[in-house]
Amino acid sequence: MKWLWLLAALIVGAIAGAGWLQDSGYVLVRFSNVVLETSAAVLILIVTVSVWALLWVYQLCKRALGATSRLAGWQQNKSVMTQYQHQSKALLAILGGDWNQSAKFLGVEPSPDGDGSEIQQQRSIHALLAAHTAHARGDLAERDRIVQASESTVLQLSLLGPLLVAQWHLESGDIKTASDSLKRALVGDKNNARAWSMLASVHIASENWVEAENCWSVLKKSGQPYNTGLRLQAFDFQRRDDFYNPILADALMLAKFLARRPSGIKEFKELALVQRRDVTLLMAWAKELRALQRDSEGAAVLAAGLDETWDSGLFAYWSEVALAAPQKGLERAAAWSKNRSQDPQIQEVLGLLASQTEQWGEAKNYFEAALKMLPEQDGAKARVYRHLALVWKSLGDDHRALQYFSQAEALAPH
Repeated sequence: MKWLWLLAALIVGAIAGAGWLQDSGYVLVRFSNVVLETSAAVLILIVTVSVWALLWVYQLCKRALGATSRLAGWQQNKSVMTQYQHQSKALLAILGGDWNQSAKFLGVEPSPDGDGSEIQQQRSIHALLAAHTAHARGDLAERDRIVQASESTVLQLSLLGPLLVAQWHLESGDIKTASDSLKRALVGDKNNARAWSMLASVHIASENWVEAENCWSVLKKSGQPYNTGLRLQAFDFQRRDDFYNPILADALMLAKFLARRPSGIKEFKELALVQRRDVTLLMAWAKELRALQRDSEGAAVLAAGLDETWDSGLFAYWSEVALAAPQKGLERAAAWSKNRSQDPQIQEVLGLLASQTEQWGEAKNYFEAALKMLPEQDGAKARVYRHLALVWKSLGDDHRALQYFSQAEALAPH
């Protein structure tokens, strides 16, 4: 069908061309003093050639402009890739703690040209890395300058920006500025557990217990745990003799708060699972209770934590606190030993608790069981031999007591 239409067009064109050649027509164009006389066929040819020439010039200009645009785009992409490489190297330096090297790679700021999301994101990342590097080096003035200069970009990365800024101020001991930054963060996200936890730490350090209670209440109502993990002694400037920071690690802040509450066990049961298994928190909590002369309550909290997750360091501290109520401690340790029958640490603690209640026969059995479970060259054997010597001395057998003292001395490191 297409070929038929083409054939018809050729026939019609041939007939029209033949007629046109017989009578080519006449065209007169006059503009001011210029007069153009020609035939219709020549005029059509001139117009056709002119249109074709204009189209060709247009395509040529379009290609030239496209090449220029591609060149500019290539140069911009090259600049972006260079910045990405510098930022990647700076990030590796930060992770390795080489702050001077990080500052070197971040010395060249991204080009201000361009409004694309990729350019804006690159500026934000650069500002965050540069501010963190300045903070880690102890150049707090430079850190604040970068944050203020880049506030419109840094603080728009969800809540990453304001929380990082608050973290920096907490680490440098400026709790007032940290508090302001946290309040700004909570305006954008009222359920951010990390922000509420950090704000609670600020109030605890300031001994503003009413506001600390409010923060704690918000966290419990939202079902979110208190976030522990604020860095302590992370940078060199924090180790200066003249440096003071009222904020300790988050776990210690929470421990101070919980120790003020009337029932340790009740509070423990209401904690999130991650807190109930946080060994650092539990030990700090028990130490705070011990400082308040509530040893039995501290032992109960540690024991509940050991029921959740077993930790040898936590058990060792529990054994120290449990000596305040040795009979209860003896019962609790005996229950643990049923499921951990090959643990020499439990047997040794059982022996200490039995000795505290003057159950010398039981204490002797526990210490002997611990000796059998310990490896031959274990340094703990010297300590257990010393315990046994004291037991035999209390039983009135000075000869055996002297033997065990001698064995303890032989195994003790010199």
